[in-house]
Amino acid sequence: MSDHATTIATAVRLLNAGDVDGYVTTLYAPEAVFHGFPPAFSPDRDGIAEFFRALRAGVPDANIAAQDLLADGDRVAVRFTLTGTHTGELFGAPATGERIDAEGITIVRFSGTRVVERWNRLDDVAFLTQIGAMPAGTAA
Repeated sequence: MSDHATTIATAVRLLNAGDVDGYVTTLYAPEAVFHGFPPAFSPDRDGIAEFFRALRAGVPDANIAAQDLLADGDRVAVRFTLTGTHTGELFGAPATGERIDAEGITIVRFSGTRVVERWNRLDDVAFLTQIGAMPAGTAA
């Protein structure tokens, strides 16, 4: 495993254990910039910390698991799954008690030992449907 992959794995273990601050400071440089997160959160390190605190408040057992991880130079791409139970208010959606199981992909760019830029995509339709923020589609 590359040094960057090891850094990501260490940080994600912290996040899965509920240590948002440890996750953020282990993985992201203070000047990091984020793309692809909800506009309610600033695209800086403070915003990403706020995003993950909100996620952990709504889904206290949130777990992120890497399915694929590809490293090339200063960039790492990760296909991941986000699972957990929606037991608290989450991004304006009241708790449903439903299980969440959504896939996403993220690409990060490192400078030295920390991420300075992140691009993120989550299966928003699956995620929003599972937390009740979007109605489920009906079969024709």
